[in-house]
Amino acid sequence: MKRRREHTKSWLLLTAPIAVLVTFAAGGELLFDVFRGDSPYFVAQAIGQDIVTLVVALPALMIGAVLAARGSDRARLVWFGVLVYLVYTYVIYAFHVRFNPLFLVYVALLGFSLYALIGGLATTDFERIKARHTRERSAKTAGTFLLVVSILFYIVWLGEVIPALFSGDVPRSVADNGTPTSGVHVLDMAWILPALAMTGLWLRRKRAVGYALAGALLTFLALLALAIVFMVVSMALYGQAASVVPAAIFGLLGAASLWMLLRYMGGMKAG
Repeated sequence: MKRRREHTKSWLLLTAPIAVLVTFAAGGELLFDVFRGDSPYFVAQAIGQDIVTLVVALPALMIGAVLAARGSDRARLVWFGVLVYLVYTYVIYAFHVRFNPLFLVYVALLGFSLYALIGGLATTDFERIKARHTRERSAKTAGTFLLVVSILFYIVWLGEVIPALFSGDVPRSVADNGTPTSGVHVLDMAWILPALAMTGLWLRRKRAVGYALAGALLTFLALLALAIVFMVVSMALYGQAASVVPAAIFGLLGAASLWMLLRYMGGMKAG
């Protein structure tokens, strides 16, 4: 047990270079004109997301790492969730943002975040986290919530992609962003939505791994929803076509995810 916790702390040390790189990436994009040839629609979204990454995700990552190093399992789950958010974000930046002076920063951020997430999960005692959770009802509710979110977003994304495939057109979101495909569609349907569904099922079946992944994915959902709200606001401020409907929907999703996360964490014993 002690050796496993020491190995986990070694992965937590990657938080330091990640924090520096996030400051350069998100801060550099906000202060300097680094986007070269990207569509104004995409750039406006990126600016909104960078604000959330710098002001919310970065402090959450650092505080989570410090408290996790002191033995807090709740903080460890939040740390995992921020890492999922960073991997998700910088896959898109590394592959969809046109080559710019921050390219190597994006690549390094993706690498550090991905390996910190893998290493942290590999050295986590899932049974310990399950044993600390004392409210089965909140766990089952969280599992149902993750399943429902997964199903709803599959319906939404497939409802956009399948008609485009049959008509031979490009989905509107892809055309607006000026990218070859939608990184959001790829990451959601290939990674995030299956992860939400599997975690929801594992949690309802009381499998130990589900108890750890649920806290991480609820953190991720809250962060991503907040980022999308800021994207819509940024688009409006920069004169891009923006609808209040997506902002309202994701605002509700973010509030629901945060409430579910707090309720879920409240069911865990401190430590």
